[in-house]
Formats: sequence, C-alpha cells, structure tokens
Amino acid sequence: TAAAIMFTLLVLANEPDVQDRCYAELQNIDTTLAPMTVHDYQQLPYLDRVLKESLRLYPPVAFISRATTGDLMIDEATFAHNTIARIHIYDLHRDPVQFPDPERFDPDRFLPEHVAKRNPYAYV
Repeated sequence: TAAAIMFTLLVLANEPDVQDRCYAELQNIDTTLAPMTVHDYQQLPYLDRVLKESLRLYPPVAFISRATTGDLMIDEATFAHNTIARIHIYDLHRDPVQFPDPERFDPDRFLPEHVAKRNPYAYV
C-alpha cells in the first residue's frame, strides 16, 4: 500500500546504515537486460527483513476482525458461534515478550533464528 511504502521510506531516511545496506544489496541485482523478477527479490534477504520490520512497526491495518465458526471454549470462557474477535495488530506487533525493545527498528528480528523462537502468530 502507499502507506507501507511511505513508512518504509521514512524508516530508511531515519536509518542511513540500513539504507546503505539495502542499496548495496540491490546493486547485486542485474536489471540491465530485464526488469526485476520474483526470483531477484528472493536474492534480497536484508531488504525483505527491512520491509517486514517496517510493516511490524507501521501496519497498514490497525486491526482485523474474525467471527468464530462454532462455539469455542478457551480456558473457562465460552464464545458463542459468530462471536466477533478483534486482533489489534499494532499492539500485537509491539509485544515486548515477542519483540524485545519493540519501538526500536531492527530488521534482524526477522532472521530465521529469531523467527523460529517467536510465537508464529506474533507477526501477522
């Protein structure tokens, strides 16, 4: 989305070392004969982490809603069929248990070894 691009550009402007590293990684992609492809993007792991971290800090959607498809019991609480559950992505992505120092921009949060230690639903 336009907001995601804008926030990523803002992050890059505020983090010159990150910007330089993204630029250096992009220089390894040869686009002289053909435009960039999905395969080329797969060769940009640092840029991918930068985009994910930018989306973690500045999600384009504040929350999502889902309806239960049947009665649901969690611990001692019962939720009837069609109960609406709202997931506040902004807060979810700033959980200090899942993302230590959550306000700090750190693309390395998305290194495979860090992702493996995190709850799989901590980042949506």
